[in-house]
Amino acid sequence: MTEQPPLPTSSAHALAVVMRDYLSYGESGMADLKEAVHSRSRKPVIGAFCQELRQILAGEAPVPTGVINREFQRRADEDAALGEGDGGDAVHYDDQQAYEALADLWEYLDLTAEGEPHDTRAALKSAARKGRSQLLWIDGDPVHALRTWMSWRSLALFVVGVVLCTVSWAVRERIDVTFLRGLLLLLSLAGFVMAGIGGGALWLRRVRYVNPDAFLPTEDRPKDTRR
Repeated sequence: MTEQPPLPTSSAHALAVVMRDYLSYGESGMADLKEAVHSRSRKPVIGAFCQELRQILAGEAPVPTGVINREFQRRADEDAALGEGDGGDAVHYDDQQAYEALADLWEYLDLTAEGEPHDTRAALKSAARKGRSQLLWIDGDPVHALRTWMSWRSLALFVVGVVLCTVSWAVRERIDVTFLRGLLLLLSLAGFVMAGIGGGALWLRRVRYVNPDAFLPTEDRPKDTRR
């Protein structure tokens, strides 16, 4: 078996801790590990383990065959000390077997390509972050995007409403005639409504340009029944 290149301390530590605290217990340990990975607040070592596992499977880090085999040997030695074996029955993986075992573990843990839990909450958070970034900036030609979603009628209604509201209120504050003050107040309110309608229409057109499915009704989906 070829000797493995040295691994970063964090990855060796995270993998060894996960194997010792979770995988050593078989199926129950696997279930506990999956629950810990999908926990609302993951332990730092669990997060480090998920990221290192992603790097290993992506070829960005060497396969930690030595770490895995040392843990197998440690477990076999513990069993031998308890009279459940002779310590020579430890499983030893080569690089290919270790890689396949880690790939199966990745699939079981149901992780995304970034090493994060692949569940509804994570998907919603990702979509929200993407939506916020798109609302601030649209990739591509900004002039073309502006011409595509802009409505000049809505823009004109917004500008006229702002001007009418501002001017009417400013004049109202400078005169004392009751009748005119009431009329200017009505004009100010009308301008405010016009500006609200125009600005709201522009905002809706911008949102629908970024996401054509925005504000459409969504069908009820069955809840995820994973453990």
